[in-house]
Amino acid sequence: MPAVKLTDSIYYIQGDTNVGVVVCNNGFRSRKTKSVYLIDSGMNSKDAERIYEELNAIFPQKKGGFKVKAIINTHSHADHSGGNAFFAEKTGCQIWISEIESAGLLNPMLHGTIFSMGNPIKEMRIPYFIQKASKPTRFVSEKSVIKIAGGKTISFTSLPGHSFDMLGVIITDRNGRKVIFAGDAFFGSLHIMRYWIPYVYDLAKFKETLEKLNKTESDWYVPSHGEAVTRINETIELNQIALLSTEYCIIQALKKHKKLSTDELMKEIAGMNDIRFRIVQYNLIMCTLRSYLTYLYDIKKIEFSLENNTMYWKLTEKSGVQL
Repeated sequence: MPAVKLTDSIYYIQGDTNVGVVVCNNGFRSRKTKSVYLIDSGMNSKDAERIYEELNAIFPQKKGGFKVKAIINTHSHADHSGGNAFFAEKTGCQIWISEIESAGLLNPMLHGTIFSMGNPIKEMRIPYFIQKASKPTRFVSEKSVIKIAGGKTISFTSLPGHSFDMLGVIITDRNGRKVIFAGDAFFGSLHIMRYWIPYVYDLAKFKETLEKLNKTESDWYVPSHGEAVTRINETIELNQIALLSTEYCIIQALKKHKKLSTDELMKEIAGMNDIRFRIVQYNLIMCTLRSYLTYLYDIKKIEFSLENNTMYWKLTEKSGVQL
């Protein structure tokens, strides 16, 4: 899909994963080569080629063309970093990411193992989970502030929860206008309505991140999945409702059945949400369910027992739910 222009020098290219485009200078009438920074790079080389073609359309060679200076990865999941290797090889660009997230670029099997909860079967050894390895050239963090041409700055905000150390990328122009590329810290309204149970690694931190974004002022907020918005509050609220909905499903299932194994809970949640699993969705939601169980266990709403070599979950007396 074509690029969406947010400001004179900031775009995002729509796709299964949105990719941010930041141009260092505003000399669009000149024939000078434009320096470009990308936020994320798509899922694989096919995505990267499409992004490269779109950049050629925005910055045609007859007007000086473009040079990709760096890819800034919000986090290392394959659908955000799968095009890194293509761009690094084709353009010689740098790759920036947080130090913790860099492990996923260097060893892509890390995420394949996490999402499969062990050595992945062949159906899970796909680009959606396991990208081509790429080597980071610069570590960035919430403390990093990078000045680029045209009076712009690139800064970062910590947005954990979906991944270990995801960073939101904040672009501020010379006039003080801001665009936040938020990665998977929140999902666009249509996306969250379609995929009601998004992948979550740490539910407590995910909730804190949503609250943080809700209080963050910006001219544009760009999720990696969904459309950019100028007002984020309603979209954040919808994301929060989705999280609470899954939490409610778990509590109600345990209230009804007194105790359930993780597999039994998975079946109950699928039924409540009218889901018929395929293997990829099954693994993602199973990982997410385990994250919910950890969260509910940590806040003492549920507890577990081991019976006949099976782990069961049940509500605690302190859960606030009448048993």
